[in-house]
Amino acid sequence: MPASVRSRCADCDPPRPPDSLSTKPGEHQRFPALPQPVLIPTVRARPAARVLIRPEPGFYVMRLARGAPLVPALIYQLCPMVVPQPGAADGPHPDDWCRPLDRSPQYRAQIDGKPVAVERVWTARSLRAISPAEYQFRIGELRRWARVHPRMPEARPQLRVNLATLPPLF
Repeated sequence: MPASVRSRCADCDPPRPPDSLSTKPGEHQRFPALPQPVLIPTVRARPAARVLIRPEPGFYVMRLARGAPLVPALIYQLCPMVVPQPGAADGPHPDDWCRPLDRSPQYRAQIDGKPVAVERVWTARSLRAISPAEYQFRIGELRRWARVHPRMPEARPQLRVNLATLPPLF
């Protein structure tokens, strides 16, 4: 049964019809009255609301302007370990190389491969999570394609898409 349609429990369901559709031996009903299961539509869950002071690392797409094409965005957390630089020929003891930080995590962000403030990405209204494969496609192949086709909207993500200026598809 599809996930969007569920039947009620066995206690609430009407009784099932008998295997035989006849009322008397040798007599068949023309249109048997089969009880229909009660269908309860499931509500599509909304994504959890973003807490604006707690960015989540991940791969996203967003619009730089209203009506502009989607561009890839990335939020990542810096390594929470301190790596000291070797000062002498012998260097520090290996136990001193990785020490955990005693402060809250630090985040960085990129839009279309360029560093930006984390708030610019996390507070965008058009922000939508994507898979790492789609992010890689948008950063790699789609960006190379946009360089070859400078008149297409993907080459100018900061401008609104004007359908009248696009070349025909055929």
